Amino acid sequence: AGACTVGSTEVCLLAGLALKFRWRKWYAARHGLSESEVRSVYPNLVISTMSCWEKLFKYMDIEPHFVSPKVGEMVLRPEDVRAAVDDKTIGVVCILGNHYSGHYDPVAS
Repeated sequence: AGACTVGSTEVCLLAGLALKFRWRKWYAARHGLSESEVRSVYPNLVISTMSCWEKLFKYMDIEPHFVSPKVGEMVLRPEDVRAAVDDKTIGVVCILGNHYSGHYDPVAS
């Protein structure tokens, strides 16, 4: 299954919802919760910048966990990302070519 979009905000919203729905199934099974019980748990998304993801956080009941790049490095540090992840994390957003320097976050790390 897939979806066609016109802009990046729509892509982020659809991707965020897909992550959230997949996480709900996993979280419910892990904690023995029913579908209605897991809906009261707020998931989070690890991210370094708001950009178009702000609408996902505001309207889809997802909390942002911000990780800031170290001054002068312009990319996320894997150890900072790992520290921000917990069992309510639905995903990690990495930047591939940031607006300021063109740097890529170290996704493989």
